[in-house]
Amino acid sequence: MDVMSKIATQKTSIKKRLKKLFRRPYYAYRELKKLRADRKRLWNEAVEQFKIEQPQNGSLADYKAALRRHRVSYDEYMKCYEFWNLDEKKRNEFVSEMEMRCIYRKTVQVEFDHLCSNKVLLLNAFKKYVHRNWIFAGTISFEEFKTFVASRDCIAKPRGGTLGRGVFLIRKDENHPLHKLYDYCHDNNFIVEEKVRACKEMEDFHPQSLNTIRVFTVSNDDCCEIVAAVFRMGVADKIVDNGFAGGILASIELNSGIVNMNGRDEKGNSYAKHPDSGKAISGFVIPNWEKVVNTCKEMSKCLDMIVFAGWDICVLPDGNVELIEVNSYPSITVLQTAIKEGLKPRVQSIGTKVLGYDPIKLISVWSKSHVKYEDVYGRY
Repeated sequence: MDVMSKIATQKTSIKKRLKKLFRRPYYAYRELKKLRADRKRLWNEAVEQFKIEQPQNGSLADYKAALRRHRVSYDEYMKCYEFWNLDEKKRNEFVSEMEMRCIYRKTVQVEFDHLCSNKVLLLNAFKKYVHRNWIFAGTISFEEFKTFVASRDCIAKPRGGTLGRGVFLIRKDENHPLHKLYDYCHDNNFIVEEKVRACKEMEDFHPQSLNTIRVFTVSNDDCCEIVAAVFRMGVADKIVDNGFAGGILASIELNSGIVNMNGRDEKGNSYAKHPDSGKAISGFVIPNWEKVVNTCKEMSKCLDMIVFAGWDICVLPDGNVELIEVNSYPSITVLQTAIKEGLKPRVQSIGTKVLGYDPIKLISVWSKSHVKYEDVYGRY
């Protein structure tokens, strides 16, 4: 049975499936091994970064304590959340990227993860919400490719790409070596899409990139709740708005759709205005916000296996909502960096309401076993 058939036929109750986790102790042991390996990797990276950057704030000893207790990376400690400047009460409100991935590994179904990591399957599964034209270069002829890119500006992206890596622009009015371009896209399984233009209000922040909205949802068989949403903007000559590529992130107030604070990037820099366009960030109203919210909730119910999802959305000039991508492991760092607050209490309350249990317990169960595990096998 192929992936799309599994998606169409799956009727597993999310609540029942997740509750089984607490009756299987070996899950904790397996996850502890992954946590320990990840934590060792983060420690080694932090030691190297402290040597290179020699920061004025924080200390390696304090970072080690934060890593042990909160599992934060160097960037989370030093730049994104400024852990070095927070007391323990505030630190406890944050969920680290490592902790969130622990939750995802036990709640995100393999079929949904596969769907999100294959843009061909994704665009077909959610075609109702995709208005742009696109082709998969891996299966078409040169003539078809030539006709498609000659008539429109296009964005090429790897079929399984993440974080905006490998994405490039193909302009219709430029003289491209089309045979080489086709061979590259064909051999590397690229998706080539019609370049989407956002509504003028969103485009004006940074016309070179598609400025999108990231909406983070938690859902079950019956309902969907939004945890947080951020407005993302590209910078400089970048054609993507990802935080990884230096993009600016700004928190959106969920009830009104108003950007309610200054923008921030993942290096901890704050922006009252966009550095390129000079447009004020705080106070901006997301166009057609109600439709954005309703569309995300509607999409979350399209497939039975969706629990956590990060929806990348764009508002078009005609007011329609365009789905750009879906993330099965959405970055919690993007959201907490923009909001400047920890989302652990909100993840706990919404998780309990929607899923019937507190997803943070998936971390705490393993944490309680961690002391015994270290006593037996030693520490890094």
